[in-house]
Amino acid sequence: MAIELFQIERQFSTTIYCDITGVKQGYMYLNQGTVAPEKAFGQGILMALGILLKSYSDRSLLLAFPEGYLTTIIQPQMREEVYAVFKKFASFQFITERHNDLLDIVNQMGHIDAIKQGSLHGYTKEQVETRKNNLAEEVKAKKKLNMPPDYQEVFLPPRGVVIDFETNSPHVKFARIFEVGAVKFENGIIIDRFQSYTNPGIKIPKSIRTLTGIKQSDIDSAPKTYIVMKQLLQFIGDTPTLVGHNLHTYDYELLRLFLDRFNLPHWKGNLLCTKKLARKIQLVVSDYKLSTLCQLFRISNNSAHRAQSDCEATFELLIALYNHTLLGKLKTEQGSLEFEEVLNLIQ
Repeated sequence: MAIELFQIERQFSTTIYCDITGVKQGYMYLNQGTVAPEKAFGQGILMALGILLKSYSDRSLLLAFPEGYLTTIIQPQMREEVYAVFKKFASFQFITERHNDLLDIVNQMGHIDAIKQGSLHGYTKEQVETRKNNLAEEVKAKKKLNMPPDYQEVFLPPRGVVIDFETNSPHVKFARIFEVGAVKFENGIIIDRFQSYTNPGIKIPKSIRTLTGIKQSDIDSAPKTYIVMKQLLQFIGDTPTLVGHNLHTYDYELLRLFLDRFNLPHWKGNLLCTKKLARKIQLVVSDYKLSTLCQLFRISNNSAHRAQSDCEATFELLIALYNHTLLGKLKTEQGSLEFEEVLNLIQ
């Protein structure tokens, strides 16, 4: 029997591989929900062994996971209970054989299949082999299914909030938030603003300090990320549309991740990404970075890579993109220029 424990945010799951010689092979997935971490691994073992013990107590138990797991990620009382069950088999021993890759695949399958919390779900070896090659596409499809719909109207949203986060990493999974910014707009005008540093409990990398100008002292005296995310959610309120640059793959994903992490209610509405909108209307530019598009539309962003300033620049870009879509021209401080004229100016 091989077993592995997984954690996604505050949710735990255990996957198990069983090879009963001459009888069958298969996998099990256990959705454990928000169980205490020190109990999760022991619960998985006990549930699986409870099933095997009913019919196979006369067999030797070969445990294909490090014995150290039982001393590092399980509470002492449960560890004693686990060893007591081991001793009910003919014999038991730990072996060096591992099945981690396939156990990871089974965990992804169970997550995609939304197995009910507390349920131990079985998968045959053939099912795992069949699905493992298509798993990446299944994960992508599930993520897309859970994503809020895009704003599809022809005109600018009558109400919305632009959000932006300054973090330590471009990868959502590893990101820790240092600053949050948001601007609320109505009928094309900003009506409210929100900005706050957050203290994620880590040091700001030198590269981030240089890029943003955020100092360690700003972070050390800031409220914890949980408090700031609650404040941001309150600021967003019942706003029907969230706006951001690279919104779908970063800012909204980060928002959703931290709402999950802190067990806060999810926002529901439409997403409007200025980067995606710029691609959709086929602007002729070298790339679709916020700085490039701001240069194209002559939008000032005096504090680039700061949350509040990036929010306001993104809002101005949003207005410019809708003006271009509807009017075919760009508004500048010098008046309106035809789009081709502006391209000539910046090339």
